[in-house]
Amino acid sequence: MSETTGEVRVRNVRTKRSESLVESAIELGGGALRVGFSVLTLPLSLLPPVSRQHIQNATKEFAYAFASLPGEIVGVASKVVEDWAADSGVAEKKAPKDELAAG
Repeated sequence: MSETTGEVRVRNVRTKRSESLVESAIELGGGALRVGFSVLTLPLSLLPPVSRQHIQNATKEFAYAFASLPGEIVGVASKVVEDWAADSGVAEKKAPKDELAAG
């Protein structure tokens, strides 16, 4: 293979920037969130590695528990509704005849 000598053309690509107020607000909000997160996690970085790992695991487990909570509530609620329907006999009753239906 032969090597090129001389000048190499480089393409200058500028990022698309807009002066939109909404985009500026989003960038400002994102920067504020990053700074806030860094400030909140600063004490964790001062802990010994084992303690830091324990806190990270506990936080992860809390997030999993919080995320699974709606599913658990739906499971309990559906059982209660099924029990209520069985006790009141709603499941055995037929719906009234639809007078507008063909047939």
